[in-house]
Amino acid sequence: MSFDIQDFLDHLQAPPIHTFLGGKVEHVEHEPVWKARISYQPRAEFANPMGHVQGGMICSMLDDAMGLFAIIAQEGQPSATVTMNVSFLRPCNIAAVDVEVYFVRQGRKISNIESVAYQNGKEVAKASAAFTIV
Repeated sequence: MSFDIQDFLDHLQAPPIHTFLGGKVEHVEHEPVWKARISYQPRAEFANPMGHVQGGMICSMLDDAMGLFAIIAQEGQPSATVTMNVSFLRPCNIAAVDVEVYFVRQGRKISNIESVAYQNGKEVAKASAAFTIV
């Protein structure tokens, strides 16, 4: 039996943090390579004292996107973050954030994944992480 991505997405029980972050899986493709685009709508409460999205919230968006991507690409098997490295590139406003996610390497147990957060077409942060199947 083959894995139907759209059917899986239609029945995906997203974790509560995904909903809290205003997340929505916009696009997933697996040919020629696995990649996805997930959007987030930051809330006013996510602001730091300067009025930008607090770095930890951006980090949460990147982690959420990579975690969902790992689950989708592993046909529903849950995955957990083992390590994660984040670079903040520019301030992120309280406005829509698009995250692109892709594999660097997909192993049997460990997947190396990267994600880039964009706002208005400009990179605001990027992350690389290792996920393990649990």
